[in-house]
Amino acid sequence: MDQLVTYVRGYSFGGMTYSNGGLFGPIMRPYLSLLEVSKGACTLKTPEASITVTAGHIGIAATASRFEFDYQKDCSTTARWCEGFLPVFSEEEFSTLNRTYTPIPTSDVLKKLFEVGIELGHGSSPSLNAMRNSLGLAVVRGFLHSSQNNQRSRQLPEVIVRARRILEENISDDRLDMKTVAEHARVTPQYLITLFKKNVGTTPARYLWKIRLRRARELLVHTNMSQADIAFECGFKSLPHFSRSVKKQFGMTPAQLRKDADYTRPSDVEDDITDMHF
Repeated sequence: MDQLVTYVRGYSFGGMTYSNGGLFGPIMRPYLSLLEVSKGACTLKTPEASITVTAGHIGIAATASRFEFDYQKDCSTTARWCEGFLPVFSEEEFSTLNRTYTPIPTSDVLKKLFEVGIELGHGSSPSLNAMRNSLGLAVVRGFLHSSQNNQRSRQLPEVIVRARRILEENISDDRLDMKTVAEHARVTPQYLITLFKKNVGTTPARYLWKIRLRRARELLVHTNMSQADIAFECGFKSLPHFSRSVKKQFGMTPAQLRKDADYTRPSDVEDDITDMHF
């Protein structure tokens, strides 16, 4: 599926409410659709698979020949979709490129991407089409990424899932220690470390610093937060500690990292630009 999505010939977005259910299709050509259901249920039917997407979930399906949307009968269903047509493949080629995915809970990020896609409307111009195609690919890639993460999480022991959740939800707490994490995960610290190394490939403490640094880089590149605020937000004990850690991990200081990523501070936060209100 990772390769198949790159063949889509123009993405488009839409949405509809089927008050009493219904059937849309068949679409008799190579086609791919990502469907987000906020209310009710819909089954994506192709010769290759039948995938039911329920409220609060998002699913994907592709076909080389025939596609139908079967909205649950006697039930109001509200859904949004991101779709695109595919070139003609041989049966063997399509089978190699295609894959069936279980629907996943719709994340806030995917919801926002759908909203933006629908707001773009159905007009056509080179710039608008390019924007819509980039957004469509981002939606599909976002689904695939989330699906793969969910699959990996399902394969992990419950202890690891609980411990990672605690670490990820408390990265700003500079007093968080492994004893506390182990207590919440209901195991001993040593057993947690052993299990973490076996399943994640590192210790809980190193994993915590890894996600802190990843979050710090994200904030440096994509926000105008000060370095001091980012250090506090990500659980570093001091600004020098933050700077040393970023330099060690990424080979650049926070300022260099921000500049290297082509981040530009918004003009309204620059001290040397006059802002006069009449």
